[in-house]
Amino acid sequence: MGLAFADTPTAEFALIRPGSEALVVFRDHTEIAWLRWLKRGFRHCAVVVRIGGEWVMIDSLSHSICVGKFGAEPMQHLARRYRRAGHIVVETAVGEGKARVAPPLPFTCVEAVKRVLGVQSWFVLTPYQLYRHLRVRTRDRRRDIGGEMRPAVAEVA
Repeated sequence: MGLAFADTPTAEFALIRPGSEALVVFRDHTEIAWLRWLKRGFRHCAVVVRIGGEWVMIDSLSHSICVGKFGAEPMQHLARRYRRAGHIVVETAVGEGKARVAPPLPFTCVEAVKRVLGVQSWFVLTPYQLYRHLRVRTRDRRRDIGGEMRPAVAEVA
């Protein structure tokens, strides 16, 4: 399987597979002063991915990583709730990342989202650059699959 911790007998792992539905949520608020130079509305990002029937949020902060779990609901409903809260949301899907060493970049919120989604671009460094990259990638993917997102696929070991 390739995951050393997945071999632990008492652990259950749900793997995020290519094609799994995902939301990338961008927000303006930051408590770190030097991040205010980033484009308004794009000072932080997090990813919410469907694993099985539930949504899991992965939010990489400067001092920790928060993981939250939502119940089962349609992607559009969850996206609408984030938008009503004032966030910018991109509906996308997990891509097919190649097994290779990640670029030697600081582990930021952008890097965390990129790794979950399988984005392996050296030139996506800020939340706004990630937003632009995902808009192009999502537009291309939706055209390829008839305008619909692929259903989530999860494998529990």
